[in-house]
Amino acid sequence: MTGGLRVTEDELRALLVRDLEVIDEAEFNRARTMATRLRIPLEHAVVERGRLPLGFVFEQLAQSWNVGFIDLKPPDVELAALTTLTEEYARGKLLVPFRRDGEGLHVAMADPRDRQAIDEISRLTRLQVVPYLTPETALRRAHLLYGGDMLALLERAAAEDSNRPSGGDTADGGSASQTLQRILAYAAVARASDIHIEPYELEILVRCRIDGTLREVLSMPPAALPALVARIKILSGMRIDERRAPQDGRFEVDLGGYKVALRTSSLPTLWGEKVVLRLLTRETILLDLEDLGLTPDDYATVLRNILRPFGMALVTGPTGSGKSTSLYAMLNRLGIERQNVVNISTVEDPIEYTLPRVNQVAVNPAAGVEFATGLRALLRQDPDIIMVGEIRDRETAEIAVRSALIGRLLLSTLHANDATGAVPRLLDMGIEPFLVASTLSLVLAQRLVRRLCVACRESVTPPPTVRAVLQARPDFEPMMARLRADGVLQRDSSGFDDVRLFQGKGCRQCGGSGFRGRLGVFEVFEPDNEIQMMIMNRRPGSDIRATAIDKGMKTMFLDGLAKVLLGETTFEEVVRVAL
Repeated sequence: MTGGLRVTEDELRALLVRDLEVIDEAEFNRARTMATRLRIPLEHAVVERGRLPLGFVFEQLAQSWNVGFIDLKPPDVELAALTTLTEEYARGKLLVPFRRDGEGLHVAMADPRDRQAIDEISRLTRLQVVPYLTPETALRRAHLLYGGDMLALLERAAAEDSNRPSGGDTADGGSASQTLQRILAYAAVARASDIHIEPYELEILVRCRIDGTLREVLSMPPAALPALVARIKILSGMRIDERRAPQDGRFEVDLGGYKVALRTSSLPTLWGEKVVLRLLTRETILLDLEDLGLTPDDYATVLRNILRPFGMALVTGPTGSGKSTSLYAMLNRLGIERQNVVNISTVEDPIEYTLPRVNQVAVNPAAGVEFATGLRALLRQDPDIIMVGEIRDRETAEIAVRSALIGRLLLSTLHANDATGAVPRLLDMGIEPFLVASTLSLVLAQRLVRRLCVACRESVTPPPTVRAVLQARPDFEPMMARLRADGVLQRDSSGFDDVRLFQGKGCRQCGGSGFRGRLGVFEVFEPDNEIQMMIMNRRPGSDIRATAIDKGMKTMFLDGLAKVLLGETTFEEVVRVAL
């Protein structure tokens, strides 16, 4: 059996090599050798050698075992179900009871075929057990819920810490390190992407970015700041005696078996050093291209272009719009489709996630490694696919375009307001129009909106303001026609009068916000021959955009409106990011 997942080598071989045929026998044997040499679970070696999404492997195994699969998130766990088993038992058996349904108890397990454990749970709880296969990391994080009300524990730890003379470590275990540990545990359970520790004159404010918005978590007295910042600096490898200059660092923390990597940044402000911690967990990028939220037509367009042997595919959007996630999903899919016959290299600032069998280079200005110099060096490394974290300047843009021109596939991001805006942006950087026209194969523009919580979602009648905003748009009628053609609106619908929208009431699963998670709204631009001629003739960006829409390009607003009508998000969210 392997380490994390309770599956035998023969079972894994039969499923992936013989039944699904997603990896061949020779590659599987190499993965087995790799697992033995590096002392890692076999399924992880197979995922890395075969470039398979780990979630895909779990789902296929669950189907073959005739059990359910759940990538357990803290909001999925009901308190009434969790308390049916003790924390000691749940950790010892590596399982989590997460939902009680009448006489049935749904249990997430690392080994859902453990008949002895299932019978034991039934005996202890007097309930019928429904087992699910679940990744170990998801189970470890869910175990943090046994700590009780994370926010209350955090506030108590912070109060105890601030009452000490220096706010520092003490012999009884109460300390700034304990406060930091509680902050990180709360952020992990709340699925936060960032933690902001902000000093002000009368308080230290701790806020977490959850589903794209900052939520206030904790307020502490100013005296608590020095010890807390010093603790973070020590863990991150920063200089604790340097308080006048910004610093960056990294560290990893083990929260009761759930490991989180953090990227830290400190910045001197008027009232002390502000610290931001970015939580980096691999589960956030175990996302397949199919799961980004693209419509079937847009997905086919993206896949067709990234599977081309050469060309330039760009992702545009502001900071925090999910561009890196989309790029990683593309690289994962490329690795799967090309079956290890290509060399994939990246230049990133910074490297946020490590990818299996991808050569990743970090930008290091102090060592003379910028995007342009790193990209130039990569071209001498015989790459097939290159990913550049961002095209920021003319030099990087010129090398990127030439890379695509000489037979490489280049993926990168660019700051532009929409998909067609990438063209004038590249031209403004000084790239010749004929080079842009001949290399640019795809632009994916995107934004992130909050996803409605399905547990408390309810339908509502659209308020008059929504109708007014829509009907004031000059493209209102074409939008309605496109929504009817795509099946989002009924074909006999004459307008927006008979439409129902959705909103979240707020519940325990979404923390009362009405939202749970995020999804993307997209705009996919694929230049054809006519648009290439327009680029070469330096036609205005507005003309290129109008032509692309006439040829069927769906705008971000239209894509977002379709997701509103399908009950995935709210009209206000789409207006906030894509109007």
